[in-house]
Amino acid sequence: MLAYLVRRLFLAVLTVWAVSVLSFVVIQLPPGDYITSYIAQMSASGSFVSAQEAEALRQQYGLDKPVWVQYLRWMKLVLQGKFGMALEWGRPVSEVIGDRLWLTMAVSIAAIILTWALALPIGIYSAVRQYSIGDYIATFIGFAGLAVPSFMLALVLMYFGFTLFNMNIGGLFSDEFAQAQWSLAKAWDLVKHLPLPGSPPSTSSPTIPSRARSAICSPTWSRAASLSRSCFRCPQWDRSCSAPSSPRTCSSPAPSCSCWA
Repeated sequence: MLAYLVRRLFLAVLTVWAVSVLSFVVIQLPPGDYITSYIAQMSASGSFVSAQEAEALRQQYGLDKPVWVQYLRWMKLVLQGKFGMALEWGRPVSEVIGDRLWLTMAVSIAAIILTWALALPIGIYSAVRQYSIGDYIATFIGFAGLAVPSFMLALVLMYFGFTLFNMNIGGLFSDEFAQAQWSLAKAWDLVKHLPLPGSPPSTSSPTIPSRARSAICSPTWSRAASLSRSCFRCPQWDRSCSAPSSPRTCSSPAPSCSCWA
């Protein structure tokens, strides 16, 4: 078990390192650097950046160093929890990410809750009414949700949500709460807006109802259900048996009917 955990941890670290290298390489692929883009933006706005100023900016941000030196410097800062400055926003990257991270978590949690709220009833119904019309309809809708891209489902839900229910599709808050301080009213406004962004992931997850149905239709469950049905056919059964693993046998008039507690 310990060797397995160590191996998985090593593979996780190796994967994160490979992703970091790939991301850094992709960032370096376009011609020029951020200073080049910055100079172009300043020129478009009518300002002028001299060659000396551009070189000073490159030295300040370490862009004059070789690529591998830039990568090592970047990774050193990342391991220290310093993600640098978001030059477009003029704020630390950790603050820019932090403002949006918890909203992403809220949407993800809403999607999980909505997924299971739909999956469990459908899975139970499909298990109890297997091969019925409702089972086929639920299976068809589930696989249709898997086949249709999530962005297409999102566009359809946004359209019907706006046209039929006059829902706000421009964000997670209403206009009056977008810039307001946190309060119970703002939290409730967020909760009211979560079902719409959480719906596309839940409608494209038919495997969860299938797993619920598979679990319910397992041999152990089926045997227990069969024995329970045989007990319900008995008018009476001995209720004095309290051992969980012992059989309950009908006293009369059908002594042969039994089930397991």
